[in-house]
Amino acid sequence: MKLSKRSEEFIANVRMYLMTSGKNEREIDEVAEELEDHLAELERRGESVDRITGGSPKEYLASLEKEMDNDYAGWLKYVPAFLLSFAAFAAMGPAIRGMFSLNLLQLIGYPVVGAIVIVLYRAMFRKMAVGQWSNKKLFFAGGGLSMLSVLLFVGVLLASSFIMDPFYTAGRTGNLVVILVSAAAFAAAAMMMGSWLLITIPVALFLPEWLILSMPLGLGDEAKMMMVAIIPYIAVALVVTAQLFYEKRKMDRA
Repeated sequence: MKLSKRSEEFIANVRMYLMTSGKNEREIDEVAEELEDHLAELERRGESVDRITGGSPKEYLASLEKEMDNDYAGWLKYVPAFLLSFAAFAAMGPAIRGMFSLNLLQLIGYPVVGAIVIVLYRAMFRKMAVGQWSNKKLFFAGGGLSMLSVLLFVGVLLASSFIMDPFYTAGRTGNLVVILVSAAAFAAAAMMMGSWLLITIPVALFLPEWLILSMPLGLGDEAKMMMVAIIPYIAVALVVTAQLFYEKRKMDRA
């Protein structure tokens, strides 16, 4: 028996909530299968998800979270991918502009920003799981958070350039090496995570910038800088939002 759209969305939201709670992936699959059977039986009797949640999905998910053991060790396998991707994000932009350098504030600030971004995305996914978000709300939340994440990294870069002198400044060859190493880091992180998002986001962010800065567009430096400040972030917002729509629809069909 095919479940109703509401029941399918509920199962997808349960998966998302438990994943962001650090639960074991195998146990999450088992819970989803049990819910699917239970909901199928309820729908045959003319009942709905409310029979399970008691009218409060938030309280149901919270109680389900408490009943299951955490599996943080199982999620540690993703830490190297996050570290590689964050380092590559921080390095590639300045290298494309021929301005890669390092100072102490960057070495401290980038990991802090990375941790903040993870916390923000986790909070968004949990809120999305508890509530029934419309496509419009998903677009603005996903796109806005992706742009905020990029701006935080840019903020660290700009702040560090005004506050502290670098202990390393790359030349032309060094910048090229950083670009190639960053591209390899993105590819490695994508393979570890099993997600093309770690390829598509860097392409959306850095390819427009490289094209704008390197191609003879017949524009002044101010116009180029304005385009670099706007177009890549719009591209990233669109890519992240499209991925969120895709993942949500995939989980709805799971």
